[in-house]
Amino acid sequence: MTTAYDVPAKDLIDALTKKLQNEKEVIPPEWSHYVRTGVSKENPPEDRNWWHTRCASILRKIYINNGIGIEHLKNEYGGKRDKGSKPYKARSGSGSVVRHAVQQLEKAGYVTKLRGKGRILTPKGTSFLDNAAYEVKKNLIDYYPELKKY
Repeated sequence: MTTAYDVPAKDLIDALTKKLQNEKEVIPPEWSHYVRTGVSKENPPEDRNWWHTRCASILRKIYINNGIGIEHLKNEYGGKRDKGSKPYKARSGSGSVVRHAVQQLEKAGYVTKLRGKGRILTPKGTSFLDNAAYEVKKNLIDYYPELKKY
């Protein structure tokens, strides 16, 4: 059985993005067109589908980490803040973006809360990711010969 560990992350996230665009629970909020994704960023994202890409990436990170909290997800999407002549300092990403994305994934039924563990995938979310990974593997078998063993 093919899992999210067996395929390249970028290809899996692209496939999940396309699937999440068809979900009616996962829609970009009205403020997502002009918001920065963290204090380390100067401008909002240029990609029009960045919200679905972020949701797909969050879904994959929850799968890989087997449960992760909002604070750790914020740190995953953080960066280094330019402080002028002072040295750069690590800062976390936008909490509002992560929180709203996870809430939408909970409404869709892919993620649930587990006390003391953070957010984990539901069986529906796990099968959603595994099916997407299988489709990616099927399409990439010619480009990556090492995937044939799966």
